[in-house]
Amino acid sequence: MGIRSKLALVLSLGIAAATAATAAAFVRLQTAALRESEAEKVQLLLETIRQAGTESSVSGDPLVLLDQLAFLRKTRPELHHVRVLWKGEWHDVGGSRPPDPPGGVALRALDVAAAAGHPGFQIEAALSSRVLEERMLRERAALVENATRSGAVVVLCGLLFSALLAGALTGRLRAIESAVGDIGAGKLGTAVDVGGSDEIARLARGVSEMSEKLKELDELKKTFVASVTHELRSPLGAIQAQVRQALAKDEGLNDRARQSLDRILLNAERLEHFVTSLLEMAKIERGKLDYQPKAADLGRVAEDVVLFFAPRAKEAGLELVFESNGALPPMRFDPDLVAQVATNLVSNAIKFTKGPGKIVVRVAPSGTGASCEVQDSGIGIPADSVARLFRPFERAPNAPRSTGTGLGLALAKSIVEMHGGSISARSELGQGSVFRFELPAAPPAPAA
Repeated sequence: MGIRSKLALVLSLGIAAATAATAAAFVRLQTAALRESEAEKVQLLLETIRQAGTESSVSGDPLVLLDQLAFLRKTRPELHHVRVLWKGEWHDVGGSRPPDPPGGVALRALDVAAAAGHPGFQIEAALSSRVLEERMLRERAALVENATRSGAVVVLCGLLFSALLAGALTGRLRAIESAVGDIGAGKLGTAVDVGGSDEIARLARGVSEMSEKLKELDELKKTFVASVTHELRSPLGAIQAQVRQALAKDEGLNDRARQSLDRILLNAERLEHFVTSLLEMAKIERGKLDYQPKAADLGRVAEDVVLFFAPRAKEAGLELVFESNGALPPMRFDPDLVAQVATNLVSNAIKFTKGPGKIVVRVAPSGTGASCEVQDSGIGIPADSVARLFRPFERAPNAPRSTGTGLGLALAKSIVEMHGGSISARSELGQGSVFRFELPAAPPAPAA
């Protein structure tokens, strides 16, 4: 789950919890208010009955009281029964007293003071607790329903607000994440365009400044490497020339001195290869490598590399085979640079395969162009090391100590990517390796 979803979920849950708590408190307060209102209604009903008795006592006409009580009994369902004591006899209003309801009744005795020259009344009103409770429950149910509907509307609005707010907040974080990913992929100088003055905006500006500083440092590194490697080539060439000249003389050299000179020449050649690789890497990074694409045949380039390494493979007790599977599409690439890639892969395969063994160089059409695959039956590479092989100065942990500088595969990757292609590897320890690179087909020629 992404941070946007998590943030929206947390905000939504917070709004829902706050809405539920508010609704519960509202319902609780309104329920108390309803009970007070019901008590006031009952009290008002009793006061109405008392007032009717007073008016009847003043007028001296008990029929007025009986008529009004009969009307109240018909219109007020909570008034279960009412009767009047007049002239020592109880008179039921609206007929004889019905049986008590299941919920019981609450009897209220009301005394009406006598008016001048007229007797007073004693009134007994029976209120139905069941009717009062049912009315209370209906009103409370309506209150809960209204609160639920209002809460649902608030929660839905909160969900929408949470989604919008989470999108606004995490959108800037995603921009920072994308910039960091670009920086990690080597696209230095990437800027994060995020507005605002909060912590996220300050983080974005920090990432932009860091990216710019890394770009400056990378440019300094490239310039330094290019300058150093360029300056090293001349003295190395002079050393090699002097050693070869000394070895060419037959006089004055004993076997020990000749062996020393041979070792010097061998290490000078290794150092020259390393310096040359560094210089080519620097040229690729600075965009100054001599890159001349033209119509070429990948199968022919790979076959030439196989023919070149055939004697060396035979000497190592290896079978080196070239296979071409299917017709290749028209392609444009720099054959010298692509040959350098294939050379590196075949050379590595020979180094890491003990005889008797087999190496297959396979060329075939692919979905976007053509591919070249070098498969060996060598010692293999640990799975956790395969992904790092194409980084500069990376070598397999089980590689022989005397093999390579760790720049060959990095150069191959840079050359392939310069052509718009891709390179990959798969391997299993003790079961050999497969290195594969793909190049895109040439775009179709424009119509005449």
